[in-house]
Amino acid sequence: MGVVRMCAEVKEKKMVMQDQTTRRIFKILVMGDTGVGKTSLVYRSVKGKFPDPTLLKSTIGAAFSVKKITVDSDNGPIEVTLQIWDFAGQDQFRQLMVKLFKGAAGGLFVFDLTDPVTFDDLSSFWIPAVEGELNIDFSQSPEVAKNFILVGNKADMIKDRAIDYDEIKRVAKEKNFRYIVVSSKTGENVERLFNVLAKQLLVDYEKN
Repeated sequence: MGVVRMCAEVKEKKMVMQDQTTRRIFKILVMGDTGVGKTSLVYRSVKGKFPDPTLLKSTIGAAFSVKKITVDSDNGPIEVTLQIWDFAGQDQFRQLMVKLFKGAAGGLFVFDLTDPVTFDDLSSFWIPAVEGELNIDFSQSPEVAKNFILVGNKADMIKDRAIDYDEIKRVAKEKNFRYIVVSSKTGENVERLFNVLAKQLLVDYEKN
């Protein structure tokens, strides 16, 4: 067999392997109060760096980003595309944004580890809003709850933490959420967070 023919066959096989990569698209929600670092979290994950604080502005309405993650499965590599909806945390936008929750496959409930109010607001508004709009009860639907993650942001500010860990565990257990601590500033656990979510969404999709 000639060298040219061998190279052609190798190239053809690589093209076939690339074409066999299955693709899945999931809409995910990123929710929480203003200032918890939702936009910085998404920026860090998509761009791989922390945004310039002088240019960072609070989200008005909703911001949309896309992140692609390759997940290994029993059927080969799966390219998971996360359509990330980052929702404004200001009171005046909350009720308007709730209508955009429909069609979501999963999401992140983000709070600031240094601000107890942002944690309380998850239970008083954000979690009930998702449950109401998607017609689910996380405490009674563990399989659905697996697609949502409780996220404690600003892990780098360890000396300023103001929320009792037992209280965080209580909410996570009650709602059947996985809990992950991250830092948008340092990048700690950010990639792990989105990889865990992408893999879980794929597992849920394949089961159903």
